Amino acid sequence: SEQFPDVAKFKFDNSISYGINAGYNLTEHFGVEFMWDRQDTNTVAQFSGGGNFDEKISTKIDQYHGNFLYNFRDEDEKLRPFVLVVLGATRASGAGTAQTKFSFGLGGGVKYFFTPNMGVRAQARWSPTYLFTTSGGVWCNWWGYCWNVPNDHFMNQGEVSVGWVFRF
Repeated sequence: SEQFPDVAKFKFDNSISYGINAGYNLTEHFGVEFMWDRQDTNTVAQFSGGGNFDEKISTKIDQYHGNFLYNFRDEDEKLRPFVLVVLGATRASGAGTAQTKFSFGLGGGVKYFFTPNMGVRAQARWSPTYLFTTSGGVWCNWWGYCWNVPNDHFMNQGEVSVGWVFRF
């Protein structure tokens, strides 16, 4: 990256995350949510010349996302599958420094209601975070027109979660 010129990539340990969602259904099928999620993990840098940095750094990753949900089935059904599109920001902090970057995502899952107001939600979500852009080289078409092509770098995260749903 531009801030760490000798670093080829950062590796984050897998770890448990926790957080909270608060949402509102605008229609029977379409809803919006705010999500905060925290992952306490460790990070190690891998250098472009080979080898790892000697020490793991304790890192906190906070995600602040707006989720847009589409719920399948009617709202009085016990089982409601859904898909979601995610937009927001991810903040990584550790070793006395922090950065906040744009992130987005896609996911889906199911909600199962034991009563009209209480249930459980299980979902899987993929959320890449934009890190930086480097030059990907030059691309030329058949007519001889050439231009620089950017190469975007992302931190990709996947998450599977289960939690309680309280409906008011």
